[in-house]
Amino acid sequence: MKVALLTGISGFLGHHLATTLRERGVKVVGIARNAGLTGSIEGAVCGDITDKVFINALVDQVRPDAVFHLAANKSRTGGIEHFRQSIEDNLIGTLNLAEACIDKPYVQRFVAMGACEEYGHSAVPFLEDMRESPVSAYSFSKTAATHLLQTLHRAHNLPVMILRPSLAYGPGQAADMFLPALIQALLRGRPFAMSGGQQTRDYIYIDDLINAVVLAATFPGDLGKVINISSGAPVLLKELALLVAQKIGPNARKAIEFGKKSYRPSEIMEYVASYREAESILGWKPQTSLDDGLSVTIEHYRRCLIEARSN
Repeated sequence: MKVALLTGISGFLGHHLATTLRERGVKVVGIARNAGLTGSIEGAVCGDITDKVFINALVDQVRPDAVFHLAANKSRTGGIEHFRQSIEDNLIGTLNLAEACIDKPYVQRFVAMGACEEYGHSAVPFLEDMRESPVSAYSFSKTAATHLLQTLHRAHNLPVMILRPSLAYGPGQAADMFLPALIQALLRGRPFAMSGGQQTRDYIYIDDLINAVVLAATFPGDLGKVINISSGAPVLLKELALLVAQKIGPNARKAIEFGKKSYRPSEIMEYVASYREAESILGWKPQTSLDDGLSVTIEHYRRCLIEARSN
């Protein structure tokens, strides 16, 4: 791999993947929808994957060995008004990018990021051969994109691999996700309102996920597959919150307001995935325990808070 094209380079996963690829000597070109971010991100260009002309021209210009499709509209509401935009961004955008790569001999691998949310209310652990059961605009559009890419693999030899990660976490994640929001609130001594925490969740540390993404782009095996990337170690959200509080300090527990928020409509209460296919096909399995990953993540946000207060 000499040249990689990333969508979603300004996101959590995109930032970590771009850093890892550069460390391995790969030239990285990334697409960011927000023009204000491109100046601060190495190799980023402003663009939108729903713009077919832009995508075709960029792929022809960059001539990537590997394409990493990470960008997504992540609207998780069930509101009907969100479906059209999610379909446009996540399905039509994916079609534009895939079409630009078909019949391009220099594109050796197309790695697309799905989500274990595609399994919805299926029995756990989630397995790749299950029929998906999406519960939101986001998970529906990701499921549709998964089937689109597999069809393009069969019909047009698109060299695609689709990864379905569980819930990624780690340093630098935005506060619109549960764990960084919890950690930052408790470090600041602020109350944190949450549900009763009876949801079971499967968290995968960002470094382990990045290793899986790179393997998917380089392994010589069969293409066109869906592969779960997960820890395989479920935890109740309430227990997770208490573990974070314990690591932060003796008074942090008091700031967690369990039951202050209602469960979301169509809440997935059991969210646990098997990584047996990843181990069998990629030779991958998670290396970072939840305890270790949380410690590193909390220290990252603690340092950020100290630096912010000193400036």
